Amino acid sequence: MPTGRGATIRAAVSRGVGLPPSIEDLHLAAPGPDEVRVEVTACAVCHSDLSYLDGTWATEFPLVLGHEAAGRVLELGDEPTGDHPGGPAGNLAVGDPVVVTLVRTCGNCRACHRGHDVACTGDLALNDCSPLADADGNPIAQGLNVAGFAEQVVVHRSQVVRLPDDVDPLAASLLGCGVLTGSGAVTNTAGVAAGDAVVVVGCGGVGTGALQAARIVGADPIVAVDPSPDKRASALGFGATHAVDPVAEDVGAAITSATGGRLADHVLVTTGAPAALDGAIDLLAPMGNLVIVGMAGDDVTMEVAPSWLAAANKSILGSKMGTIRVADDVPALIGHHRDGRLDLQGMVSTTHGLDDIAEAFDEAWRGDVLRTVVLPNGEPAPC
Repeated sequence: MPTGRGATIRAAVSRGVGLPPSIEDLHLAAPGPDEVRVEVTACAVCHSDLSYLDGTWATEFPLVLGHEAAGRVLELGDEPTGDHPGGPAGNLAVGDPVVVTLVRTCGNCRACHRGHDVACTGDLALNDCSPLADADGNPIAQGLNVAGFAEQVVVHRSQVVRLPDDVDPLAASLLGCGVLTGSGAVTNTAGVAAGDAVVVVGCGGVGTGALQAARIVGADPIVAVDPSPDKRASALGFGATHAVDPVAEDVGAAITSATGGRLADHVLVTTGAPAALDGAIDLLAPMGNLVIVGMAGDDVTMEVAPSWLAAANKSILGSKMGTIRVADDVPALIGHHRDGRLDLQGMVSTTHGLDDIAEAFDEAWRGDVLRTVVLPNGEPAPC
């Protein structure tokens, strides 16, 4: 059990489908064993947050959303009791800058021992009891394991990675989910290699992370597919060699033109839009991989002829959070960012204070931004 008294914090509480978030004072429990209390400097808005708010995915209300976060450690719970080989948070200290992810691992279950962090089945206290409650003591759900649209969060130690002091926490917040998911889909799930032909369908935050990862590993060509002219232009700046409008152009023909005659080795669908799945597998060359990264609505399905799939030796792969390992992938991405290979600042389109979070949600719903970032405690100090 937590030994401290906790804290009173301001947070954006969502109380039902279609309702705007309300800024409320909540009680945040003190961190228990293996847990960390973090002051949130920045938390980016991900489309997953919106999928709960508009009813695309079922969830428990009331809750606090937000799961792409960065901040600094305020308090540590008791020393870790779980086995976290190579764990990212074993040497944390109060005051350390950190990235916070939604991936929570016990270190002891079969999935964790096999390196499958995103499939952890461990029994962790935060899985069963949210650290948040309203003024009347009623529980408030911790959305997507973080509840980052708040001044502070309490998360499991496995969810945090220390940031170098020279990394901007505003930009680093994108490593909590979007960039992590897109890049992991390229490097972990698909196993893209130098010279592979890669197609990224959907060029929002996750897609842009995938484009940059494909460029880093040396894929060529890299074809970005998006109906938005602004997103296509942006994609070319982040590593795409070609950009295609799926409404006005023949995507297959554009791919074969870019490759000199063959179709794609890897097609990554990084949006949950149902139309993005239509015909996606037809864009693959024999032996190719269709990687489903974006989370569509619960009622969305797709049809594939199994005999044709087998005859062409094609694969369909799901990619939850890019099949990432927090302890390995987040530090690697931090290294790419520090060395200039991964542009995080360029992906931040706008910022908003906590009181203006409804405007941030509206921007993300309209697709006006790659990422808009909420600053629950005001503008961060420069690095």
